[in-house]
Amino acid sequence: MKNVYNKEDVSDSHLEKTQKDASFYKEMFEVMIRNSPVSVYMIENWNFTYVNKNFCSLVGYTEEEIFAGRINNLIHPEDLFLVQGRNTGEETDARYRVRINKKDGDIIHVEIHSTKLVRNGKKVLFGTVFDVTKEVTANILLKESQERFKSLFYNNPDAIFTFDLEGDFTDANPGCEVLSGYSKDELIDMSFTPLIVSEDLATTLNYFVEATQGIANSYEITITRKDGKRRNLEISSFPMKHTGKIVGTYGIAKDITEKYENRKLMEELVFYDSLTKLPNRKLFEDRLKQVFIISETNKNQPTVLFLDLDRFKFINDSLGHHLGDEFLKTVSKRLTNNVGETDTVGRFGGDEFAILLPNTDRNETILIAQKLNHALAQPFDVMGHSLSITASIGIAVSNGAGESVDGLIKKADTAMYYTKEFGKNSYTFYSAELDQKTAYKLTIEKDLKNAINNNEFVLYYQPIIDLKTRELTGMEALIRWNHPELGLVPPDNFIPISEESGEIIPIGKWVLYTACSQNKAWQHLGIPPFKICVNISVIQLQQSNIVQTVKSILDDTGLDSQWLELEITESILLEDTKTLKENLLNLKALGISMSIDDFGTGYTSLSYLRQFSFDRVKIDRSFIGDIGNDSHAKAITSTIISLAQKLSMGVIAEGIEGETQLSYLQAENCDQGQGYYFSRPLPADQHELSNHIKKYF
Repeated sequence: MKNVYNKEDVSDSHLEKTQKDASFYKEMFEVMIRNSPVSVYMIENWNFTYVNKNFCSLVGYTEEEIFAGRINNLIHPEDLFLVQGRNTGEETDARYRVRINKKDGDIIHVEIHSTKLVRNGKKVLFGTVFDVTKEVTANILLKESQERFKSLFYNNPDAIFTFDLEGDFTDANPGCEVLSGYSKDELIDMSFTPLIVSEDLATTLNYFVEATQGIANSYEITITRKDGKRRNLEISSFPMKHTGKIVGTYGIAKDITEKYENRKLMEELVFYDSLTKLPNRKLFEDRLKQVFIISETNKNQPTVLFLDLDRFKFINDSLGHHLGDEFLKTVSKRLTNNVGETDTVGRFGGDEFAILLPNTDRNETILIAQKLNHALAQPFDVMGHSLSITASIGIAVSNGAGESVDGLIKKADTAMYYTKEFGKNSYTFYSAELDQKTAYKLTIEKDLKNAINNNEFVLYYQPIIDLKTRELTGMEALIRWNHPELGLVPPDNFIPISEESGEIIPIGKWVLYTACSQNKAWQHLGIPPFKICVNISVIQLQQSNIVQTVKSILDDTGLDSQWLELEITESILLEDTKTLKENLLNLKALGISMSIDDFGTGYTSLSYLRQFSFDRVKIDRSFIGDIGNDSHAKAITSTIISLAQKLSMGVIAEGIEGETQLSYLQAENCDQGQGYYFSRPLPADQHELSNHIKKYF
């Protein structure tokens, strides 16, 4: 059978299929665009004519709301011109970013990919919209961070810099220029090593290597500026990373020169004798302790020489304390010049010196002692005076295991005393048989028990003067002992013994009662009231009944507590006990003033001032005596005055002997002072003291 078909039927069938396919693809395209994860839009005559679901979700409006409004309501007003430009411009394709006002009030950043064409004579804009808010926000934060970094880097008063891995500068802020004296152009590509002083170079290189290995650190060094001046710096150094890899180091340098110098000054105040600049007893004992540790492996044991100048009191009394101080400085230099570099010369106070020989045998020690005796016997030229003096030396050699720092020094002191009593200008090695000082101490201790009953004690009084008004503000009570056989025994000799034996308790009570009674007696004579200052020992302060004792004395004598001041030496502050602190607080509660005496003599740290509530600080006379010709002494004195006043404490200067000292203290705003310039200590019944009281009122 022959297959015959109609051509017209075939054409109709093909057309119908084509139309169906087109409808299918159009519907599929419509579904794809409608549900696309990308926001799609179309604009005609400045109105939206199409948006997909994602676009609606992006802006928060429904299709109806979008079609009902104009594009002006959706685009941020400041960015509207960009979209308007697309409508009027000739470009076919464009990409730009604008801000969109969402329905909920939020503003988002979007990037628009726009295409323009003409359809039926009308301009049509269509394209896609991408939310780039996170990217824009991140870029803004990055820019702000960079701006902050630049601001911190270039406006920071501290020096901030960067090094490459070779230690060459790659950047430097203006603070670097101020600190180093070099310009930024001079610093760039310059190594840091020429700036570092030689003694700090190894340390600095070590810390730099640590930073390049990822270890942050902080340290102090000294640099030499372009002009040759030295500055002390505190450096903070840490690694500089790029894409996780260390490419150099960052550094911050703070100028601590003033802080460093003040710290050195404070260390000298604590560990060095202010007059001679030699180590004081505290530092000497510390060095001896270190030598004991080292000597465990040495053949020779450490040796201590205790040296006391013969006839120094005669020189001091006849020529004056100022010349005596100058003489002690000269003696110190001569001692230092006649010992080895590893030996330590220290001053313990007054005319007592100690020398530490860390590793010397007996024969070498003898040669050194002879050399010192010979050197000191040579005439001294001090301020136009030719002075001669000798020295008594005591020598103590450590016996090895079991020897103590204090024990070895005491042995040398005992041997020195034997030399002074029986030889002078010589030396003596310690032995138990030569312990004459022990016998002397026993005599003192025995006779102290009856000294009060025998009326052998007497109080002397030294005026304390307001340096601004020249008015009398107080009297310091000073004990004297007229021993029937030994004569006038210095307080430094019998007070320590009285503390060891416990006799300080009745002696201290007698002093306090006598001083308060005398002050009340002056008030009865019509003299305007002033403070009476009484020294009090640590032994007394640690007594459980000290507060009641003081209160009873005030009640018995009738003296108001405001006219009593207790003076406490720095050494007391080392007795950091609960009882001591409580007693100090309870005494203060009575209305009594408290002062710290002999401040700066090296017994304790300045930090103790924060732990105790003192009303006044008394600057030790050793500082005041050197004001006239020693700028360092001036600096120390000024520092103490400033420190005390910042802590709301009054300041008294001891040992004022001349107009130069007085003028300097007045210029430094020192509150009060005492010394031979105003009056020497005098007994209460002496007519001269009465004249002084009348003079200053």
